[in-house]
Amino acid sequence: MRRVLLIAYYFPPMGLSGVQRMAKFARYLPDYGWEPIVLTVHPGGYFAYDETLLAEVKAAGVSIHRTFSLDPTRLFRGRKPVPLPAESIRRRWSRLNGWLFIPDNKVGWLPPAVWTGRRLIRSAPIDVIFASAPPATALLIGALLHRWSSRPLVLDYRDDWLENPRQIYPTRWHRRLHARLEQWTLQHAACVTTINPHLQQAIARRIPPGGPSVHVIPHGFDPADFEAVAPEPRSDHKLRLLYSGVFYDAQQPDDFLRALARWLAEQPEARAHIEAVFVGLVPPHTPALIDRLGLHDVVTLRGYLPHREAIAALKAADVLWLTVGEQPGAAGISTSKLFEYIGTRKPILALIPEGVGRQVLAEYGAAYLTPPHDVEAIVQALQRLYEDWKSDRLPSGNASIVARYDRRRLAGQLAALLEETLQQTCKSA
Repeated sequence: MRRVLLIAYYFPPMGLSGVQRMAKFARYLPDYGWEPIVLTVHPGGYFAYDETLLAEVKAAGVSIHRTFSLDPTRLFRGRKPVPLPAESIRRRWSRLNGWLFIPDNKVGWLPPAVWTGRRLIRSAPIDVIFASAPPATALLIGALLHRWSSRPLVLDYRDDWLENPRQIYPTRWHRRLHARLEQWTLQHAACVTTINPHLQQAIARRIPPGGPSVHVIPHGFDPADFEAVAPEPRSDHKLRLLYSGVFYDAQQPDDFLRALARWLAEQPEARAHIEAVFVGLVPPHTPALIDRLGLHDVVTLRGYLPHREAIAALKAADVLWLTVGEQPGAAGISTSKLFEYIGTRKPILALIPEGVGRQVLAEYGAAYLTPPHDVEAIVQALQRLYEDWKSDRLPSGNASIVARYDRRRLAGQLAALLEETLQQTCKSA
């Protein structure tokens, strides 16, 4: 077996969608001849935890090595899980982080991670280093370990580093420093992976001639998760619209809720036949907005659920919905929940701007698309959904498109890329 060192700050038992990519790579790479050795942190305060995800990775025999990290999450050690902050507070916190920490507030993980990574490389014949961001600190750790060991380095961008719309640069000097750090890191990479063609092009434009190639390995879903879990039982006969995940930045539930309230005012007879369920974390203002709109009898907030329970809820729903708000860089956002939705083959109501997410949904087929903040368009989409549900005409997703995003298949793509990277490095040596 080849060995790959996977560097990931976000890893189970942390929950939410940010941990899924690396956890599933770790689970399925052994099927393709690669033994993963995970370098991550002892989790501090975080928004959600899921021990079932950790148990899944451990059951696959994955070796996990955890280190201390001197970062702000340690302030919340006694308050796990940490409540989701209001968006105004999150923005102020992000701006403060931009002043204080470069490249991000996880930079305190770098010294212990590099020390532990060196120990792991000395004790086991690591063939390739694979570092995934965010946080960008993980990419720096990978580059430093490459410099020390000469092991080939693959960098994985789940979000952009320099052009991330959620990255706040307090001054031009800060942005220039980030750009130089990224360039230094890319100089040490044998190749780069990212999640969609938009990010692929953005990153490739910043790589000088002769630099590493950039490959797309998209987010996905794990069919084994769906096969192992039955839909949660239902005794009603209502059109159930379900949102699974967390809201942040421009991705907010407000316009969906306003549209739902307006549609029910226009179609009062539908009120007894529809429900909107939220599985995950909603902004602090959402319960008050639900009450103000008179939706308390229609909307259910279930909070964060372990991944298997969330899958059961997805399978029991009639329609899944998501939103990607209008913001700079929104065209490049392909939120990971989209691909878990696709795994159900259920219809998707997507409040989404033009970009890679819409392109995926257009291929998927079973999608009702609206601009993210056009309340009237969302009202019309709800009416179409309701009519299709009543007449038993809700569509199913294209099976051949769904198969592209199988996590096991994507791990095979990564394994092939790791092998190619290793062989090219051996030839150049």
